[in-house]
Amino acid sequence: MPWPVVSGNKHGEASQQIVYPGFGGGLNLSVPPEMLERNELRQAMNVEFSRVTGSMRVRGGLVWSGRFDGPVGEVVHVPGKRGFLVRNKANPKQVWYFLWNCIWPVMGSLNGKGALSAAAWGEPGEVLLATGGKLQRFTDFEKGFPQIETLDDSPDECRHVFVRDGRVGVVDGPDTLRFSWVGDCEQWDNDPDDESTGQFIEIGYKDGMDINAIVPLSKDLIIFKSPRDEPDKGIIWRLTGSFPEWLPLEAAHNTGTFSQRSVAAVGNDVFYLSHLGLTALSTVTQYGEVRSAWPDRKVAPTLTRLLRDTARLWNVPVKEQLWVLPAEGEEDIWVFDYGAGLWTQFNFPVVPVHAVGVDRALYVFIGRDLYHVNDWYVQDELRDGGVKPIKAKMQMGPLLKGWQTLIKRVFASFDIVPECEATLNVQKFKMPFRVGGTPDYIADPPNTVQYASEDDDPLFPPGNVLTSRRRCIVRDWAISPEVEIEGGGCSLSLMGFEVVEV
Repeated sequence: MPWPVVSGNKHGEASQQIVYPGFGGGLNLSVPPEMLERNELRQAMNVEFSRVTGSMRVRGGLVWSGRFDGPVGEVVHVPGKRGFLVRNKANPKQVWYFLWNCIWPVMGSLNGKGALSAAAWGEPGEVLLATGGKLQRFTDFEKGFPQIETLDDSPDECRHVFVRDGRVGVVDGPDTLRFSWVGDCEQWDNDPDDESTGQFIEIGYKDGMDINAIVPLSKDLIIFKSPRDEPDKGIIWRLTGSFPEWLPLEAAHNTGTFSQRSVAAVGNDVFYLSHLGLTALSTVTQYGEVRSAWPDRKVAPTLTRLLRDTARLWNVPVKEQLWVLPAEGEEDIWVFDYGAGLWTQFNFPVVPVHAVGVDRALYVFIGRDLYHVNDWYVQDELRDGGVKPIKAKMQMGPLLKGWQTLIKRVFASFDIVPECEATLNVQKFKMPFRVGGTPDYIADPPNTVQYASEDDDPLFPPGNVLTSRRRCIVRDWAISPEVEIEGGGCSLSLMGFEVVEV
């Protein structure tokens, strides 16, 4: 796109073209607005970044998929299936099975009151469950109907079930990891002469802390321990190697996470929430060590003030996103696009209980209902609340820092569907996103607005997407453009302004 560097006018003023060339920097709350880069946003509500087009687009709309008999508590995906086990928050022993857009009753009930943990084992549709009692096994339709059965020979206190080296592992007590026989989830006793029988290992024995989360990382297990109600004073352990050559190593001190619900595995990284924000642990292949990174530096000043022990972290691989619910009762979801390394925010009509991506589908659990998020829907279609438009907003940094600015012309490159309404706001000047000529006008404070002549002068040549351009006169200090959108199906690629310092 050819850009003239400087142009003159009859008063001898020198004008310049200022461009916001995409928004791949995402939300940045760590610096004053005047310090934002041109590709960063001060506000990014209900939008997400598209790495295909490089544009910022409105999130998809909710489509109702099903209703449960009670409020949704915890949710686990059944690996190998597009189904979910859903715990009844009002009756924690009861679970439902959602599969093929149907809600199936499950024979049997959970035997513990602790957090629900699940691990794939055996054939597709078979999952091991731990809630603080004996280990249980879920099978879908292999025996005619979904059912839960208890493994009577398993340890009495099973938490955080996982699979490692062909064994089932559980947390048994504050320090102990206990493992089943190799290839057999129902045998747990130990034969000293047979290494394939049940084993156990102590992690931080008698250190006054509890294991509150476990996540696989490459060939290691990452184990979070912390004093009760003090997650930031904990220790993160690595369990490396395999029995009998396994070795527990301390990976980090004075840090930890709130619970199993505030950790997520993404490839060879583990992300976790604490009062310090969002942290990533990654394996350093050449050294066999783990390193920490803080991907939330641009939003940490605000996000860390909101985080509580009820925080939730959901991995949505279909979008390459992590969703952060800072605490129960918070309305906004903080969205980290780990593919592009940027932040935005989502706001739904009702706060989600859980979000999960399966294959190419994204599901959100709200109250008693399950919704599918469809990128082609321009509104949220609620089971009880009718249809609600998606309201999105983007706010950029100031055009010029420390100077009064006169805007002479405006350009925006975008894509939009007819059902959506979007407007670029610059003080009192508004430019709708639509195709076709529109009258230009003058806006000069205090609130004087006059229409100017029609002008189709192509100051900015059109690209492959839709374009809008206008002549205008907007004069003020610290002008920050905003885009307000009602309805989905809209994306913004770039914006440009011809301005004069006055």
